[in-house]
Amino acid sequence: MAGLEDLKDSIVKEVTSLRGRIVEVSETIHSNPELGLKEYRASELLCSELEQYGFEVERGIADMPTAFRATLATGRAGPRLAFLAEYDALPQIGHGCGHNIVGTSAVFSAIALGRVADSLVGTIMVLGTPDEEGSGGKIQMIKAGCFEDIDVAIMSHPMNYTSPWQPSVGVDCLTIEFTGKAAHYSTPHRGVNALDGAVLMLAGLNFLRHGFRNDVIYGYTIDQGGVSPGIVPEKAVARLWIKSTDLRNLVHVMGRVRAYAEGVAESIGAKIRIEQPYSVFEESIPNLTLIRAVSQNLTRLGIPFRSPEESSRSLAYVSTDYGNISHVVPSVSAVIAIGTQELTVHTEKF
Repeated sequence: MAGLEDLKDSIVKEVTSLRGRIVEVSETIHSNPELGLKEYRASELLCSELEQYGFEVERGIADMPTAFRATLATGRAGPRLAFLAEYDALPQIGHGCGHNIVGTSAVFSAIALGRVADSLVGTIMVLGTPDEEGSGGKIQMIKAGCFEDIDVAIMSHPMNYTSPWQPSVGVDCLTIEFTGKAAHYSTPHRGVNALDGAVLMLAGLNFLRHGFRNDVIYGYTIDQGGVSPGIVPEKAVARLWIKSTDLRNLVHVMGRVRAYAEGVAESIGAKIRIEQPYSVFEESIPNLTLIRAVSQNLTRLGIPFRSPEESSRSLAYVSTDYGNISHVVPSVSAVIAIGTQELTVHTEKF
């Protein structure tokens, strides 16, 4: 078999030869954004590319129609390496998180490795993981056992800087529904204003924050708040996403928030229903061996990058279901610059 450095050179040549098709596939997905669990076109395009290069593809795994597993065995015993593909878009702004690049790079990394498979051992895999922006398809795939036979998982994500590792934090979400009693706005004492409950609850979170660590941040919307100013709102619905750098603290914070919301409802005489629509995204665990390997390869390619130590001091509290993967299998997720540092993810410009 070829030496490691010669093998790396061969892989770079394969990637270079595939450049035109890589860009074409990425731009096709970008031009046809699909929301989570509805990424039918993107998923099928990526599966078809893999099949053209000899990968055996299983579609619709883990009870998700757009999830897939692609496998290419070298015929020699060895580790099972999985590239993680994402391809869902954001509402309204499309691929403002660059998942068209995530999915395409995962697929063509596997294809490039497959083209030098005669010099490798083990099995090359791609796992298509839907709905990172919503329910977190990777979590459902973990529960379905899709990662039980994986030795290493690798992915990369576009960003406004390059680093072999970007930390991610835990996030949990709640849907909080207040139910009051409708009345004419000229006689508000005859009703129970559900919107007041939602507004009071969200406003109070800023005071509740004083009892939390400074790594706790909130995001929220009011999705329902009445139908007319002339009617005391009978129903109001708020959504909360709350982050913390570790799961233990996040559990504590969510318990306090639930108790506070229930107290608000009781104080105004409203009923309350609290639901957790998605599973918890866990914080990512850094794998120092894999981070070191990515750093060495970036250096070898002459690509400047932030050190993992510098990235770990980032104040951007991103969250991803990749974090859950890092708890069950050795893994690494690098970030690759696609523009200047002024670019911001989850925007149309990105």
